[in-house]
Amino acid sequence: MILAEKILSLRKSNGWSQEELAEKLNVSRQSISKWESAAAIPDINRILELAKLFGVTTDYLLKDNIEKVEHSDEDEVDNRIRVSLQESNDFLKSIVGYGRKTAFGVMLCILSPVLLLLFSGMVETGAMPEVFAYGIGIVALLLLVSAAVAVFIISSTQMKRFNYLKKGDFELEYGVFGIIKEKRAVFEKEYLYKTVIGIVLCILGAIPLIIAGLSEASDMVCIAFTALILVVASVGVYLFISVDTVKGGYDQLLLEGEFEHGLKEDNKRKMKFGVVYWLIIVAVYLGWSFVTNKWGITWVVWPIAALVFAGISVALNGSQNR
Repeated sequence: MILAEKILSLRKSNGWSQEELAEKLNVSRQSISKWESAAAIPDINRILELAKLFGVTTDYLLKDNIEKVEHSDEDEVDNRIRVSLQESNDFLKSIVGYGRKTAFGVMLCILSPVLLLLFSGMVETGAMPEVFAYGIGIVALLLLVSAAVAVFIISSTQMKRFNYLKKGDFELEYGVFGIIKEKRAVFEKEYLYKTVIGIVLCILGAIPLIIAGLSEASDMVCIAFTALILVVASVGVYLFISVDTVKGGYDQLLLEGEFEHGLKEDNKRKMKFGVVYWLIIVAVYLGWSFVTNKWGITWVVWPIAALVFAGISVALNGSQNR
């Protein structure tokens, strides 16, 4: 019995279709079909995977003169999914896009009240009618928040095909671990400077408003600088969320950092934190403003929220890196 016949027989004895076996080995159904028809021969790594998956010895698979199934020791059976270099690169490419989209969504949430703030300042100076200003401002805020939620949903859906990596029940193919680790080492330089720039922007963004307050500038100037804080903070948050997501992708493949010793759940909580946080801030701002009708005062929620968010993000990153 040749290798092709043995693969076909073992697959059927396990009750698996070609698609199911292909999924377990992380290959295409066409590859399984070619193996079973002897049109192609799996490489040595795939043969090792087949032996582990079927619970047989490699000798049984490779030696045509062995007809009787030789089962391997049960303790040696490993049903973990084997991840190839191509699949790893596809995941890292996808996680870069996912990080940027997630960061952009958070950025939209932070920027959502900017127009409303500026219009409220113009109302105070009499440059714009109150109804028009608040109406347009609130519509713009809700549109940006809605767009952010749509971005979060779409980006999460696009990553669903890599859900098996979240379970951690996988193994990188031979040589892939070292390649991914080298790529992460190169990326860590970008991660460091973008994180530092992002944090610095969030901290220094408040300086113009502080100066305006000390110099007793007009309300319109203070409101304009508050809007500037949100713009600067949004750029800073975009930078460190986008690179932190990519770093998490490397750690996920290598099962290191926040993905070792059961810490991978922390990553999920951190990714959800930004979304929930800014939606709550929007709700607090609108609730306070509508109840008190003091739109010229309630804007202080935003600079405070931006600074608090930056501080919490830094603290979360620091606690996970320890």
